[in-house]
Amino acid sequence: MALVGARAVMAATECGVFPALAEGPLMAAEIAQACGLEPRAAEALFGALVSIGYLRYAGARFALTPKSRKWLAQPEAWSLRDYLPHVRDVWEIMGCLEGFLRTGTALDIHSGQSVGAWERYQKAMRSLAALSASEVARRLRLPRGPRRILDIGGAHGYYAVALCRTHPDAIATILDLPQAVAHAAPILATEGMGKRVRHQEGDALTEDLGEGRYDLVLISNLVHHFTAGQNRDLVARAARALRPGGRLAIQELIRPQTPNSGQATGQLLNLFFALTSTAGTWTVAEIQSWLRSAGLSIKRPVLLRSIPGAAQVIGIHQTP
Repeated sequence: MALVGARAVMAATECGVFPALAEGPLMAAEIAQACGLEPRAAEALFGALVSIGYLRYAGARFALTPKSRKWLAQPEAWSLRDYLPHVRDVWEIMGCLEGFLRTGTALDIHSGQSVGAWERYQKAMRSLAALSASEVARRLRLPRGPRRILDIGGAHGYYAVALCRTHPDAIATILDLPQAVAHAAPILATEGMGKRVRHQEGDALTEDLGEGRYDLVLISNLVHHFTAGQNRDLVARAARALRPGGRLAIQELIRPQTPNSGQATGQLLNLFFALTSTAGTWTVAEIQSWLRSAGLSIKRPVLLRSIPGAAQVIGIHQTP
């Protein structure tokens, strides 16, 4: 039943059911007409949504519940309306799990995504970042008066925007793949930060990051796509790009040390990223080993409240 319920929420979001009820309760036929749905099929959907707590029913009318109003009906940037279409792509990806388990051959979704999937993915990641960007920017302790930031794999740019708004003298460069930038650039443009936050097309695995340029290099939600060797190389190049006293922050959903830790997110995403990119989530100790190999001094990890199961693992370029 959980499968049917989850799919009902995805369909209702994409069909605009929740925003249609933002102004108040409606009868089934009225919702169907507003959303362009076939009435009998729509009524079956609405009943299912009532049963799992996403709609309520009284007086022959359907209405939003507190959670559907907060997370799926509002147009604000922090809602998940833009996230659910991407979840349908994830749903289809997981249909390949049995084949992966039998062959070990991953999908490599970054090279095979359609144009539509890229667009949905960027909107979804921006939606999630809106829930955490203020905490991310606040809890990253940077050198006094940081001026240059590099966000590797930052695409939509919202973390870079939040950091630049927190540090008014800073400018940021977002390095990402050309296909990511193509769909992320319009999202970034809405922030009005064009003079201070810009995109640079490139591949994190091969790009020359320079030497002694940045006060902060942020690598957020990226290393789960790469092998240990690729990450060690990336971290070494990122460390060289730091100014003395600069920080390299790897922000990731963390895999616990053992499967019986009770922390499901890191384990489930380890499976998902193994399927989609041959790698997976990493432990704090593994990430810290890359930072030490690059000659950085290790800070205590910062556990993020707004992203349960995620941490900022930080290394500092100490002044010689």
